[in-house]
This record gives sequence, C-alpha cells and structure tokens, in this order.
Amino acid sequence: DEFLLMGLRLSEGVDPRAFEKVSGRLIDPDRIRSLIEDGFLERDERGRIRVTAMGAPLLDTVVADVAA
Repeated sequence: DEFLLMGLRLSEGVDPRAFEKVSGRLIDPDRIRSLIEDGFLERDERGRIRVTAMGAPLLDTVVADVAA
C-alpha cells in the first residue's frame, strides 16, 4: 500500500502492472474506473493512474479502496 500511497501522489502516477508485480495483488479495473468517474483518480496516456486535486485530500481512502 505504501507503493500506491507514494506513487499516486507523484505527477507520473503509478503503473498498475508495476503495483501488481511488486505487491503480488491485482488492482480491480472496476474500482479504478469508478474512482476515475468520480473524479478522484485520472489515467494518463500510458495507463498510469494518479490522484486528482479532488482526490488528494482523501488519498488514504483512495489508496485503501484501490488496494482492497
């Protein structure tokens, strides 16, 4: 979860495949899609995800949701 917490804060975000490789856990694409639709995360052209300005104050909650 620390990998996600730190990576989502950065402008380059997190590659979901890298998280899965490091943690051995899969990220549910439906959760990511929902958080993007709700405005808490965004995905760049390379598929990396990062927290939005709206999601930043709720970063711990967003990470818990993604990592669940």
